[in-house]
Amino acid sequence: MKPHDDPAVSAHDDWTAHNQHWLVSELARLRVQVGQRLHAEDSAPAPAATPARPTPWAGAQPPALMRVASRFGLSAFERDLLLLAAGVELDRGLRALLPSGLSFSLAMSVLDGPHWDAMSPQAPLRRWQLVHLVAGHAPVLPAHAALQIDERLLHALTGVAATDERLRGLVSWPAEPRDAEASAAARVAEALARGPGLVWLQAPAGAAAPLLRDTAVAGARASGRAALRVALDELPGDAAAADTLACRLDREGALADAVLVFVPDPALTAGADALHRLGRFLARLGGPAVLVAGSAAPPHGALARPPQRVEVDHTAGGADIATLAPARQAALAAALRQFDVDRARLRDVIDGLAGTPDAAWPARLWQGLREAARGGLDTLAARIDSGTRFDDLVLPNAQREQLREIAAQLAQRDRVYREWGFGGAGARGLGIAALFAGDSGTGKTMAAEAIANAVALDLYRVDLAGTVSKYIGETEKNLKRLFDAAEASGAVLLFDEADALFGKRSEVKDSHDRYANIETAYLLQRIESYRGLAILTTNLKSALDRAFLRRIRFVVQFPFPDTAAREAIWRRQFSAAAPLQDVDFAALARWHLAGGHIRSVALNAAFKAAHEGVAIGPPQLQAAAAAEFAKLERSGAPLGSAP
Repeated sequence: MKPHDDPAVSAHDDWTAHNQHWLVSELARLRVQVGQRLHAEDSAPAPAATPARPTPWAGAQPPALMRVASRFGLSAFERDLLLLAAGVELDRGLRALLPSGLSFSLAMSVLDGPHWDAMSPQAPLRRWQLVHLVAGHAPVLPAHAALQIDERLLHALTGVAATDERLRGLVSWPAEPRDAEASAAARVAEALARGPGLVWLQAPAGAAAPLLRDTAVAGARASGRAALRVALDELPGDAAAADTLACRLDREGALADAVLVFVPDPALTAGADALHRLGRFLARLGGPAVLVAGSAAPPHGALARPPQRVEVDHTAGGADIATLAPARQAALAAALRQFDVDRARLRDVIDGLAGTPDAAWPARLWQGLREAARGGLDTLAARIDSGTRFDDLVLPNAQREQLREIAAQLAQRDRVYREWGFGGAGARGLGIAALFAGDSGTGKTMAAEAIANAVALDLYRVDLAGTVSKYIGETEKNLKRLFDAAEASGAVLLFDEADALFGKRSEVKDSHDRYANIETAYLLQRIESYRGLAILTTNLKSALDRAFLRRIRFVVQFPFPDTAAREAIWRRQFSAAAPLQDVDFAALARWHLAGGHIRSVALNAAFKAAHEGVAIGPPQLQAAAAAEFAKLERSGAPLGSAP
């Protein structure tokens, strides 16, 4: 096992290892039992074998199957049926014993303590969608229909960090709360301890959103549970869809032992009709939940029982914001939707703008919050500081327009999604994912720099090769830390060499293949739900899985520069201050080099000339080019020769 400095992380890794060992042992026990009982049905009676005893468990926390059974109220038969359904997916021996698959009627014949009401739609297995009836070509009775374990439940039983794919973009794990009001968080925890139900976290108008959200998260954690954030931007259109979504949210909360923290779009709490609709939806929930709704909350009549109200005192850091002029308050609200900062940093930024003219105040506020929100992202990824603009790129017009379109969508997200109501029109995730494909040195990173500078955001490069770990579960932990920090910073993320993790998915032959595919799905899920721009780069687009390409909004192909483009790139390498002598840019363009390599040749030639005390000329450029071609394991023609 990989050592960890954090005792909590080590304890979790210990539980994961023990849980996997226990699960394998229980599947082996079940395999023997199923084999014996199927043999007894197909042949003459044989002496009864003593059933294998259940695998003992000595850990402080129960195994995942027992947690699931307890939280969903499963009987011993239902628990073993869920284990058998998982075994069909995980255990080759059980699959061989059940070549036609699993059904309720088959489970009744091979498991102990069978009862027919387990297949009822109101019983836990089907009510909570722990298993699904797989429709065949011809209709069959539920007892004989094929049974399949829900994918989310399979991950839960194996101890793999995952979230229901159908909730992608809707739920997320919030970062460590930085701006919580301690007394209000304690009252939220007390309210949750009184039993499942809705807690309404209220604050006067003008309270900062991070304050309310962090207080809710801190209160949920203080109650002894995790906090699972639900970002509602729309409500289901009909009762059946609302019931389904509420069931999935309740199930996710139960699986994660988490309190659902609802952070609805302001449109969902604006007006009495909207509040009634929100209240009717929240009334469908059965588990603990906290509604972060400021001064507006659903009327009591819309809920099964009145919510418990907790007020937040936001005067520390809120009063000075309330005194800002309306135009400055509007600029502040827009900036806080991009950057997540706590009250202390927000107050420092505003205090630092004292005396700033109205015309310059929004831009300086944006820059101040941009710097304040960087937080821990600097330790997880490499920030790229660059002054690159779109005019600095040497690209065909089609690609240049694609890049400008990406920047335009990033700049106009707030207006389109929030003001114009497109945030609730369909897809859960409101972020932007782009793929930049092309040979090394064709300008993919420069293009990302130009986009980030166009919208005044930081750009961070993420090395996927360094993020992916050989240890099961470590990759998800690394990515979670990265995205939690990135959400607060509002930065543009650049994932280099995306094919390292986004290659074509392998056939699942063993547990390592399954975990590798889960890692890939987790990364894609986080990229889709990331509220900013995520750019992936690859030198080999054909190596990427087509299923991933369909879920990326922009795909930009960076061509290898032709002779005219190479000449333009060469000319851009030397400023007016650089001493040049007898440099023929048309001749330089005959070298078959991409922009990144041209930059290296020009820079190395400049250092060579400076060392020799001469101007930059053909000898220095020829020597630097020879070294670059050697690095690329290619040969280049000398200057002045025919192309």
